[in-house]
Amino acid sequence: MSALVRVISCALAFVPTGPIAAKPAVSDTGYEIILGSMPSLYWVDDNRLLFAGIKRADMERAIAAKDVDRVTRLKKLYVWDDVTKSVRLYANAQGACFTNGVIRYTLRVDKTAAKAIVREGPLGAEREIEKTLPSAEELSTQGQMARIHSNFTCKTHMRSELAPPAPRFRRIVVLRDGDGYLDLGPGGGKDYFEQRRAFPRNLTLYQSETGKAVSLPITWEEAIVSLQIAYSDYRRAYVLRPQMPRGSKLGTVTPWPKDQPLIVYLLSADGRTRTVTVPYWPAEYLEHPQPTRAGWIFGGGKSPKTGGLYLFDGTSVVKIQSGFVREITVTPDGCKAAVGINNKPYEMGTPINLKVFNFCAARQ
Repeated sequence: MSALVRVISCALAFVPTGPIAAKPAVSDTGYEIILGSMPSLYWVDDNRLLFAGIKRADMERAIAAKDVDRVTRLKKLYVWDDVTKSVRLYANAQGACFTNGVIRYTLRVDKTAAKAIVREGPLGAEREIEKTLPSAEELSTQGQMARIHSNFTCKTHMRSELAPPAPRFRRIVVLRDGDGYLDLGPGGGKDYFEQRRAFPRNLTLYQSETGKAVSLPITWEEAIVSLQIAYSDYRRAYVLRPQMPRGSKLGTVTPWPKDQPLIVYLLSADGRTRTVTVPYWPAEYLEHPQPTRAGWIFGGGKSPKTGGLYLFDGTSVVKIQSGFVREITVTPDGCKAAVGINNKPYEMGTPINLKVFNFCAARQ
């Protein structure tokens, strides 16, 4: 670990905060999500969920009619109201990026004119803007290497304009506005293998205003994937999930050792890092982890028998619902989780159902 800044890392047993229901109340929205390069689910507040999805009944009819364009035609932006248990159409768009109360989504694209019509601004008060489509230079290999898109800011950033500027061949994640960026380690270049043998191998947080480097107690060989880093509004921290235990061979991803607990990190913008250990059994895997008032929820299992949404309450791990979990997001108050879950993953054509789990209300 760098001597520049030392960061305290502590192994924590997650302590739930009440009131907590023994079993969460579950609401099936009647909609499904389609996985893409951007998240599908965003909590606007403790009761409203913005999501990109398709009404399940409409999708079933389109499948029966063999509509090949069904996803493009049916996928739209909606808002789920958890108080009224109802859905309303928000916009005729395929998806959106939402952060800090600001939304951005594309309405239409005119390739002939090289223009896109985008709406962006505070949710409910966004304005229509005409944007120029990326140029040939921007789409070139060199152009793409010079830029980093962030789902945390809903913007594309030039590496040269970050503080400090980020080298081309580093795996960079730009965090929310004001939080700086993460350097996950070498990501290519002619000296890639030489760089990977270097020490120390700690991830580095570069703080936004000063560019100050904070060496984190998380290492390259833990294989943190940039697209799997999430933000917890509830804990006001980033959630990082290692694919491999510390000390593993670089560049190798294998099943997590059965004799070691699963691990998830919480990273604050000031560099404080907390380590949470989750028992290996019975979930065996830890996908899309998010903290709630009841504890940590996550997807686990890789078979029909073990696949499901799991809860770790600080003491034990229990399965809440069977299926393969594809996405999770939790309300700012930590009570509710929106979950995309395929309840019948081994039946062809089955949907990723959008369900809401309320951990602060008893199941009816």
